[in-house]
Amino acid sequence: MSEVSVIKGKAYEATIKALELTKFREYVKNKRNIVIKPNLTAPLESKKGVTTDIDVIRAILDKIPKPERVTIAEGSGGTAKNFETFKINNYYRLEGEYGVRLVDTNYDEFIDVPVKNPLVFKSIKISKTVFNSDFLISVAKLKIHSIAKVTGTLKNIMGACPKIQKMKIHAFIPRSLIDLNTVKLPDFGVIDGIFANEIDECVSYPVKMGIILASKDCVALDCVASRIMGINPESVFYIWYAGKIGMGIADINKIKIIGEKIETVENKFRTRPFNLRSDSQRIAVRTLMSVGLYEWSSENIFSRYRRIRKILE
Repeated sequence: MSEVSVIKGKAYEATIKALELTKFREYVKNKRNIVIKPNLTAPLESKKGVTTDIDVIRAILDKIPKPERVTIAEGSGGTAKNFETFKINNYYRLEGEYGVRLVDTNYDEFIDVPVKNPLVFKSIKISKTVFNSDFLISVAKLKIHSIAKVTGTLKNIMGACPKIQKMKIHAFIPRSLIDLNTVKLPDFGVIDGIFANEIDECVSYPVKMGIILASKDCVALDCVASRIMGINPESVFYIWYAGKIGMGIADINKIKIIGEKIETVENKFRTRPFNLRSDSQRIAVRTLMSVGLYEWSSENIFSRYRRIRKILE
């Protein structure tokens, strides 16, 4: 059985305990090229429910024997430019505190990696920094996604792709997320549920939950996170399918929960059937790809998409 820890408390203390219960230090102790991938998709503070709390990252770094070998890598897919989300969430402090390196993956080198048994894409472009890591830690946020249903540690890897690739993946969610994780599956996952988010993945609708989840099995982790938000994980295609093809355990009955029981922390998160921002982007990208104009028009898409998002938000 896969093990998932669910711990109540403050961000730092709860993360430390969640990592200890899942034997995180044993997995990471001999790794030389560790990458932590937080969720910083929008320029918002973590208490808004959308971005990863810096104290969760601090706890992870304190459990890594040589944190100076760690890279923190993220590339916003939304309106944020360069390191805006790093600044808002004080991630720059980590460079001085731990000697880590911060990388904006939107400006990284990319590798075009073939996809084995593709559902959508024959290859996916992904950050060289992330792809070449020997231990990838996906630190997601506990939140609803308007199209994928939930945002978990598997979907979080989208931030390692260039923006053009991100929008392609987003247009074909949820099947494209299987292709993405076939290319690079996280080695360990943590989900920040101190302040979670319902309804949307980028616009703030915070829910104070006060929990941290962790596991070596990111499929099992996302499965438990879905249940906690009141979503049946069997209805979340990319979690169900990842379990079916052996990426991890997606059967809640075969997952050992350590710490809090699901029923003591679960909360029925609000969702909505249509999201003007996400669904309009999905339709636009699919249409442009079908007529062969996507690559040519991508820069115009991004600038117009940013203007639309600002209006909608």
